[in-house]
Amino acid sequence: MQFRIPDDIVIKAQANLTDVSMAVAVEFYADNRIDHADACRLAGATSEQFNRELLRRGLGIQIYSSTQEWRPAV
Repeated sequence: MQFRIPDDIVIKAQANLTDVSMAVAVEFYADNRIDHADACRLAGATSEQFNRELLRRGLGIQIYSSTQEWRPAV
């Protein structure tokens, strides 16, 4: 898949490919569309870098173990 952002919008936003990739990754992660590992991969960032970006944007970090069993609150 290819996605094109008009150059004038990128210039107005003072963004680059890294900024756009991070913004999309953060948005998808915040909307629970992708998990943490995929968000890091999409952003081209390490887990630590991505977590720092989440905190900078005022978002929480939720990393769940795939082996952890979900239990309802009592």
